[in-house]
Amino acid sequence: MKFSWQLTNSFLHIHNKYFLQILEQLTLSGIETEEIEDIVYDKILNLSITTNRKEIKSTFSLAREISIITKRKLYVKPIKFNTNKKIIKFNYEQIKYRRTHIIKKNIHTKTPIWITKELKIHNTYCENSLNNIQEYIKIKWGKTFEIINFNRANEVIFNNNHKKHNLSIKQFINNKIKIKNNEKIQIIIFDTNYKFIKYPYYNHDISEFYENYYTESINIIKEVERCTIGKYYEQYEEIINNDKKILLNKSTINNWLGSTKEKKKKFLQTKEINNILYEIKFFTQYIKNKKAFIVKIPQYRKDDINNNIDIIEEIGKRYGFNKFYNKYTYKKINGRKSEKLKKINQIRNTLRKLGFNEVINCSIVNNTLKSKNSIKLYNPINEEQTYLRNNITYNLIENYIHHIKYSNDNLLIFEIGNTFNKHSETNVYNEEKSIGGLIYAPDYHRINWKNKSNSINLFHIKGLLEVFFEQIESNFNFSKIEIQEIKKSLQPIVNNNKTIGLYNKNNNKMIGVVSQISNQLSQLRNNKNNKVYIFELKLNELINSINCKQHIDYNTKSYSKYPSITRDISIKVSENKHIKEIKQTITSVSQELIESIKIFNEYSKIDIKTNQTKKFIGIRITYRSMNRTLNIKDIQTIDQHLIKIINNT
Repeated sequence: MKFSWQLTNSFLHIHNKYFLQILEQLTLSGIETEEIEDIVYDKILNLSITTNRKEIKSTFSLAREISIITKRKLYVKPIKFNTNKKIIKFNYEQIKYRRTHIIKKNIHTKTPIWITKELKIHNTYCENSLNNIQEYIKIKWGKTFEIINFNRANEVIFNNNHKKHNLSIKQFINNKIKIKNNEKIQIIIFDTNYKFIKYPYYNHDISEFYENYYTESINIIKEVERCTIGKYYEQYEEIINNDKKILLNKSTINNWLGSTKEKKKKFLQTKEINNILYEIKFFTQYIKNKKAFIVKIPQYRKDDINNNIDIIEEIGKRYGFNKFYNKYTYKKINGRKSEKLKKINQIRNTLRKLGFNEVINCSIVNNTLKSKNSIKLYNPINEEQTYLRNNITYNLIENYIHHIKYSNDNLLIFEIGNTFNKHSETNVYNEEKSIGGLIYAPDYHRINWKNKSNSINLFHIKGLLEVFFEQIESNFNFSKIEIQEIKKSLQPIVNNNKTIGLYNKNNNKMIGVVSQISNQLSQLRNNKNNKVYIFELKLNELINSINCKQHIDYNTKSYSKYPSITRDISIKVSENKHIKEIKQTITSVSQELIESIKIFNEYSKIDIKTNQTKKFIGIRITYRSMNRTLNIKDIQTIDQHLIKIINNT
């Protein structure tokens, strides 16, 4: 939006040497200067006005903003509002007040050059001089008079409170004066929302300057139109006072803005806050017993000041954000975690470390397996969600079926959730927490690099669970299980010949089962060759089997901060030579510097001369020192030892 600096400065009287400083302070307050155009005796400012600051639409409003942020005086004072006491004799808080003038229409007058220049900046110039004056007053003050031709005066209706009836302008004027038939006249109306409440200071609302812009408008019209303007006619109507008030606690200001001292907690004092709010033209009232401010927002700031944080931002901008040192911090209070929750988190984290991914499924399912102990809902959401699940495995199978539609990669998933069962004899409903897992791994291991990878089997699953129980320190054992001991909801799912029971050694209670899924399931008939394994455990029984050690039996080793060196070598080996012997030979060279030894390849080569097959292995050796960076001499020594090893093998 474009503004004339000369017209704006007529309210401020700022010396030109402070011009750039003023622009910088405007930028800090959120009003950026996009372009400055120099013309004769003036500068045109193209400012970026945000949507929440749409009250800055005139040179007066821009001057008011500069006055507030720079603490400079406005060289214009509101002229005392003048009303006819005989007409307005009621005790109103706020009225919509109008003054109506009747002037003769003059077509041949020209617009003065000083008005024309200002209008051309905003591309609003026209041939009608009265319209040009109207637009000029709007550019300067942000408010202007209304022009109405007498031939459409019947369309505009006035509401007069004191007479309890409405009149059109034409009726109102005909009651006051007589107008000749051939006489061409125009009606100009000045209106404002005037408050009779007296504040201890001016807040620079445009309604306070009603007499100012009215007087200037009349003087310009008299001079340009060369006409005599007689007395004005008053109308008014009562309106509801809609001042916006916001309650702002002093503690909220302190928490958001912080301390004014770097090493000591000292916040803005009440007097300082009052002074700042006074400078930015906010009327405030401090309630001492509540330690809060009631802030009355000026009418022209109602669009951008809506809550506490907006007022605090204005205080911070005025005082200077750089003068506050600490930030507002939320107090994060950690609640007490039960021992059971700690163990559940330990179980969850251990499974994740072993390569499992956690899934979360809905507890409401469809009873496709037609289990008799399933609990049916009276008012289900849809046909697919009519029963409460009595095992976790069924949901995991659904996850597996969805997985193999798009990928044949390994799938290791687990879920911790609630299961619901109904006792067949007593009809008692029971809810308990369970943990279930599903393992599908067609590419789990390979015997050597020549052969393809093999799928996981039940013995691998048993070993994996042994590692899991060992890490959570559970006292368990595997044992043969009878079909009657398996949960009824799991019996249609598991393969009876490939099912193992898990028991607590302390009380010999069953923790759960590990099994291969039966291929007789309708969901798995299309994938008969895929072996899928599941385990389902009672969470409470699993937690009861955990023995908490009261002593620490761990060894720690620090990591090296220095970079490593990697060497890849190829060694010819005989078929009977064990890899442990090769590792011991390499380690004996420089045990302190060797960090790891890994075999990454194995291949055979036929000797053309002897027609014999020779076996080679690729070994990757990583060297690293704990207390220094390896130098050139260390590298040369390492390479020499590696050459000896290759030649000796």
